[in-house]
Amino acid sequence: MKKGVLEMCILHICTGTDMYGYEIMKRVTEAFPEISESTVYAVLRRLSTDGSTESYTGTVSGGPQRKYYRITPKGREELAAMTEMWKSTVAAVGMIGITL
Repeated sequence: MKKGVLEMCILHICTGTDMYGYEIMKRVTEAFPEISESTVYAVLRRLSTDGSTESYTGTVSGGPQRKYYRITPKGREELAAMTEMWKSTVAAVGMIGITL
């Protein structure tokens, strides 16, 4: 279950602006400290491979080149579907009495 939530969170993070991998990894590990950096990068690679995100190398800015990620139209569709599933899951859990 956490894998799907992690993918949904990464896609959501990528909706605002193009971000490089380290920025994404920091945001994810702030929310989920138990998630390793390698896990975040593995999900980024998987999302890029399946076409939900695309990556490109940014221009050099006084340091090593950075790989940037952006969400694709397919990724936006996937994010919308994941968000609807998440809402349904939260509603179902709430129906059995588990609330925040």
